Amino acid sequence: MHILLVNDDGPPRHTSSYTLSLVHALESSGHFLSVVMPTNQQPWAGKAHSTNEEVVATPLWHETTATNSPRSYPWFLLNSTPASCIQIALGHLLEDRPRVDLVICGPHVGCNITSIFALSSGTTGAALEATLCGYRAVAISFARAIHRADTEEAFEMSQHAIQVIDKLYTQGEWTPGTLYSVTIPCLVGVAREIAWTSVYANTWRKPECFEELMPRTGYIEQKPDPERTGTAIKEEQHSPTQTESSMVGQERFFKWAPKLDKVVEDSMHAPIGTDAWAIQTGKTSITKLSAHPT
Repeated sequence: MHILLVNDDGPPRHTSSYTLSLVHALESSGHFLSVVMPTNQQPWAGKAHSTNEEVVATPLWHETTATNSPRSYPWFLLNSTPASCIQIALGHLLEDRPRVDLVICGPHVGCNITSIFALSSGTTGAALEATLCGYRAVAISFARAIHRADTEEAFEMSQHAIQVIDKLYTQGEWTPGTLYSVTIPCLVGVAREIAWTSVYANTWRKPECFEELMPRTGYIEQKPDPERTGTAIKEEQHSPTQTESSMVGQERFFKWAPKLDKVVEDSMHAPIGTDAWAIQTGKTSITKLSAHPT
């Protein structure tokens, strides 16, 4: 089977330390493997595309002992989002290779579960893009809080992932628009239960993904547009508080710093049968998704 592997954590390094383990497991299982990845980590990219810059595909020669993945085929690193990696790989980079049978997106280190994480995930977004291109796709995530890979743990999780992927490919329901999200808990030396789940429909308690930074000196004051006068301006006038008044006309600066503790806390009380419940109870979560929601 020809598998295209795309992740959202980038090439093998401390932020994507399980990638090589999964690559070795796929090659050892006899699969023909093509690898295309973003140059940098993009875990919250969703299904966004790289539309504002020229995308460069840089070949990376990966040493392999697999006879079915010849040295003549490099990996490619793209300065783009995972979804754009999918488009460029399937549309341009793999023209000299057999048709792709399955797209695997991952492994993402973390949990692509619950509405908040699944809909923001670059891994899930890439799988959605592959599905919309007419390919079977599975998003894989390893439910680990840190990126450092334990050798035994990485081996067991990768082997389990291959078993799940092979069964999904041959036994899954692949109706048009169908894709699967698989999240595997970090367990070593124990039997792994599998649960077919739904996405836990959670929400932010309040918008708190960004924190505001201290005002900087030399800000640029936003001056009124001289063409916007009269009624239009009067309609926007209000009586600002002292805090609002002190910020009027100033640039304000924000930094991505999501407060996830409350999201995780809420997930611990997820209903039975959801993806969050499965991970809390040590089960591998398999969630059937659709690129054509109704």
